[in-house]
Amino acid sequence: MGLQQNRADFNSDHDGSLTPVGSLVGHRPSVEALTNAYSAIKTMGPKSQRHVPPGVLTQFGEWLDWPIWFKNCTTLESGPGLPDRISVADDLILIANVVDHGCALELLSRLAGETKIAGAPVVAPALYNAPSLFDALLLAKRSTEASTPYVKMRFQTEEHQFSIVIESEIENGPLLEFAATAYLCTLQRFVGFFLPDAVGEIEFRTVANKRQNPSSFLLGLPGIKLFGADVYSIVGKAEWLKAKNSQTDPAFWNFALDRVALLERDCGRSEVVDRIRAVIRTTMEAEHRVPRLKQVAAGERVSERTLVRILAAHGTSFHKIVEEERRLIASQIIGNTSISLAEVAKSLGFTDMSSFGRSFRQWYGMTPRQARLWRTD
Repeated sequence: MGLQQNRADFNSDHDGSLTPVGSLVGHRPSVEALTNAYSAIKTMGPKSQRHVPPGVLTQFGEWLDWPIWFKNCTTLESGPGLPDRISVADDLILIANVVDHGCALELLSRLAGETKIAGAPVVAPALYNAPSLFDALLLAKRSTEASTPYVKMRFQTEEHQFSIVIESEIENGPLLEFAATAYLCTLQRFVGFFLPDAVGEIEFRTVANKRQNPSSFLLGLPGIKLFGADVYSIVGKAEWLKAKNSQTDPAFWNFALDRVALLERDCGRSEVVDRIRAVIRTTMEAEHRVPRLKQVAAGERVSERTLVRILAAHGTSFHKIVEEERRLIASQIIGNTSISLAEVAKSLGFTDMSSFGRSFRQWYGMTPRQARLWRTD
């Protein structure tokens, strides 16, 4: 069921806002979070149609065993699984479905209890290989803002304390409460990894009161809680940011930095560059080869020279895009042990393993086999 079709489940008021009609209540326990989602989509305008990785939403679906209502009111096909990228609008509606169906506390418990931090592939590398707590938190902020454009993390440092404030285009309500609480829990785990003895001193600040779900989940976590605050934030001692990671691996840290840089790159892409990326990626995935510049230029109905000038005007080149797409695909599938390394090389358009190995080492400072062992550990 698509987003446009499901907008019929809402009345359009004179001011253009969307209000759920009464008949929808019979199909879901609540519509409050969904109303918050539609309001945010309207506020964001065209930005809501930008495509982003589904991140932790894939794990939400798996943990809940892909209930039939999980994808209601989205443009996504029914059934288990999510595509590699979904629209921001669908991202918001999926979260709203989870909240309105009363699954917020269950999922927060899973997020807090998992051995590995759930979320985008960059989160675990950032945590386990960041040189310091400051580096880990800063990369988490960058990753969050690149993959969820309706959220901003304001990182503030003062002489004796630091704070990370969750800001969002989502209006106050259960949708924002769940999202902000999930982020606060994740940030707490970053601090706990570097400083296990400090988690009891972390201060959580939340707009909701302690009897509201899902903010009430914070009561079960160590730390100081301030309910009814002006913002959602986490506060700690400034000296904690200097905490070092004795287990850091520079190669793996660079791997994490590269993933975030690719996410940030996608934030400001142009339409023509986007089309060219799509052609390159589709050709590599379907035909296991890199398309020629001549072929791509013909598809754009311009000469090769003109296409080179267009790409230069956008600060990039055909070769650079090919390398970026190869790196991105490699980082996404290198941990999939059902695909042999030879098949990974072939899917990226490499004709032999040695060429693939050299390129991979240049990208990430490690061999493909080392990366696979690390990603699956």
